[in-house]
Amino acid sequence: MNFSKIGVLGAGTMGQGIAQVLVQAGYEVSLMDVSDTLITQSVDSINKRLQSKVQKGSLSASEAANFMTKLYPTTSVTDFADAQLIIEAVIEDLPSKIDLFKKMEVLCPDATIFASNTSTLSITHMAAHLSKPDRFIGLHFFNPVPVLRLVEIIPGLQTSQKTVDTCKEFIKNLNKFPIMVQDCPGFLVNRIFMTYAGEAMLAAQEGAAKPNEIDQTIIGCGFPIGPLTLNDMVGLDVGVHTFPILYEAYGERFPVPQLFKKLVDAGRLGTKSGKGIYVVGKVDDDFYSIINEIQSETGVKSTEFSAERLILRQVNEAVYCLQEKIATAEEIDLAMVFGTGFPSRDKEIGGPLHWADEKGLDWVVDKLDHFKDTLGHRFWPHPLLKKYVSAGYIGKKSGRGFFEYQ
Repeated sequence: MNFSKIGVLGAGTMGQGIAQVLVQAGYEVSLMDVSDTLITQSVDSINKRLQSKVQKGSLSASEAANFMTKLYPTTSVTDFADAQLIIEAVIEDLPSKIDLFKKMEVLCPDATIFASNTSTLSITHMAAHLSKPDRFIGLHFFNPVPVLRLVEIIPGLQTSQKTVDTCKEFIKNLNKFPIMVQDCPGFLVNRIFMTYAGEAMLAAQEGAAKPNEIDQTIIGCGFPIGPLTLNDMVGLDVGVHTFPILYEAYGERFPVPQLFKKLVDAGRLGTKSGKGIYVVGKVDDDFYSIINEIQSETGVKSTEFSAERLILRQVNEAVYCLQEKIATAEEIDLAMVFGTGFPSRDKEIGGPLHWADEKGLDWVVDKLDHFKDTLGHRFWPHPLLKKYVSAGYIGKKSGRGFFEYQ
């Protein structure tokens, strides 16, 4: 099925990015939000990004102008009546998403494919509320959409193979890297990444290190950006919505850092509000007052900090995903490299499982045990790690771990 017209529901950061990528790929795109002001701001943002490309010489002025002619801003769902694909990118609220798709299903042709850009909510659950669940799928893009190539394709239990195949080809046509992922809370990349983002927040609220020290230590390990800076960029309100969903699904492996809610309650949403963990790249006194308040409530402070504390959370959750067959070892590592910038080297070799093999799985288990004893059960080593170690499959130094080595 070839798409000629695509609808994007929601003109926030993700919706804008998706719409921009689509028009640059030659598609006609209707972009909808609830108010004229929001939609005007979104179109202006897309145009500014394209003009920035023109100034840098990566795009001609005529190309940029042509792309903008393919974008149709609207505040009315009726403008989606002839769309062959609709991608939803609204707030992570399950009832709102389901209600929106029900309205679209009545409006659109029977052949229309519906996709959600959700990062945490069940595709199977949403599809179950629709009359044509076989045409419903998850297409999870990553922020910033115009830059990051990875897209997770998440079929629900009811999704047809035809829908899967069609969407896989569509993602390839966008010059993106599609990866098939099983439906579970957080899917693959966010499920692994949020352990790391959450651990950084716990380290900050416990005073294990100052925010800039946490970020700089991680950057020193080859990551493109510090986790706390990234949390600010994504939006701390996103963490408030996301972590309770993951805690509900996985329990104590995903503790909810109090720092997210405390900052949001103080009006510090991150980059979007001008204040978050950082204020213009610096940490102010009000932030430390919030830290002191949390420490007085929890009694936890001055805990140990190292880069391994954050990275090992990713490793352990990656092993859970591997054991649950959410994706293969190679897919897990590629997804983390393309989707989050996990350090890589020759031919994109990198990711948490390669990192563990390089360190040695025996060392990984020992370090996880140490953190389990000092920081909590969220570090409990996955049984598969111990199984590999008992068999002598301890990584690169033994020639075999999660991968085989010559």
